[in-house]
Amino acid sequence: MARFPALSPALFSTWLPARRLTAPADPVQFVVVGVQKGGTSALFHFLSQHPGIDAPRQKELHFFDDDRRRWDRPDYSDYHRHFGRVRGGLRGEATPSYIWWPNALEGLAAYNPDVRIIAMFRDPVTRAHAHWRMNRARGIEPLDFARAVCAGVCRGAAGLRPDQALRCFSYLERGFYGAQVERLFHLFPREQILLMRQEDLERDHHATLDRVFTFLGLPPHPVCASRVFEGKVTAPLPEEDAAYLAAVYALDMARFEALSGCETGTWRKAGGPWGARGVTPSPGGASV
Repeated sequence: MARFPALSPALFSTWLPARRLTAPADPVQFVVVGVQKGGTSALFHFLSQHPGIDAPRQKELHFFDDDRRRWDRPDYSDYHRHFGRVRGGLRGEATPSYIWWPNALEGLAAYNPDVRIIAMFRDPVTRAHAHWRMNRARGIEPLDFARAVCAGVCRGAAGLRPDQALRCFSYLERGFYGAQVERLFHLFPREQILLMRQEDLERDHHATLDRVFTFLGLPPHPVCASRVFEGKVTAPLPEEDAAYLAAVYALDMARFEALSGCETGTWRKAGGPWGARGVTPSPGGASV
């Protein structure tokens, strides 16, 4: 591989101090903040069926990751207009880029320091590949997976602003979960944070949802399990690409496990321990 993108996990383990403002009178009380391609669509679909939750019609409001807003004088009125469908319900939304986008969590903490945070994670290697498949399906990614990861977020793309390229092509950067969790713990008390794995919801649907409802202070509510927005795997992930990315993520995965308490053994199982799958990338960049 010629090179990885210039951005590094260090960029996303630095933060600005959260501005402690007075929360609005009726703020959003919980947010699913990540990760992209980690099961957040399914979780939002299930949570929206609880009669005690006031969720917007659309997932991903993208309020706190909108850099075009005046964050020195934030106006929350257009954020709040998405709520009010369930009178007296617990207001909550899901925008999975918040956990990763620079200063999004800081803006959320300034808006409501007492907000409850839910984050769901999956193997960062398969997450990156699912992200690439989504972009291919949308027609915005002309490169194969290995070359797309090598090109990274710094490449030019016709019709895209730099911030749009960062959002679209961040296959590698979004997978440094250890840095993201450390940032979460810096901004919010740990008792306000619930961390889960995608497979928890897939394999133990009812118990996992009950755990989420309890975390939110809500009574249990039966929600039928279903496969939600599951895409087809039309391009399998090459093992040599998976091996190289596992080595890239190895140190951060140790950090993530230590901070989160989430077991990642099932993620490693497919190809061996993190960092133990070393392969030499081909000179032509055909393998990441």
